[in-house]
Amino acid sequence: MEPITFPVFLEPIDEKMVHHLIVVPDEIAKGFLNGKGAPRIFCSVNGGPEFPCALNPRNGRYVIIASKQLIKKNRLYIDVLFEISIRNDPNNGLGRPEELNEVLDQDETAFQAYNALNDGHKRGYIYYVSQAKSVDSRIKRSLEIVEKIKKSGMLKVDRGQLEGEM
Repeated sequence: MEPITFPVFLEPIDEKMVHHLIVVPDEIAKGFLNGKGAPRIFCSVNGGPEFPCALNPRNGRYVIIASKQLIKKNRLYIDVLFEISIRNDPNNGLGRPEELNEVLDQDETAFQAYNALNDGHKRGYIYYVSQAKSVDSRIKRSLEIVEKIKKSGMLKVDRGQLEGEM
């Protein structure tokens, strides 16, 4: 699917964890809905680099939550029109970085524990690894995650099978 570009305003809201929204027009949002919660999409502000996000239902509308980092990086202001482009994320936000794939491919126990995680936990780990700037840092973070998953993920995987392997 090709990106859809449209003009929007940054909308302030007064909530504890969320302070700004980008409202996606209903006619555009409906093309992304798949019946499985908040669709994962790729976004781009004013033609800049794409970043993963979600199309969240909120008070009868569909919105993209605008983080402080996104606002600062793109110099967004309330009442100043800007363009946003969105397109489907074919991997539903679960496209793993190469470094994490390599580490998981080398450890079957970690791979099984990772696969037992829910999609939200997987996305969190993917984001954590992806945000590292250097390859060495992404490898280090991948190794850290694998150890954490093996320790905490055992509750979600057949314990007898894992304990027999140790």
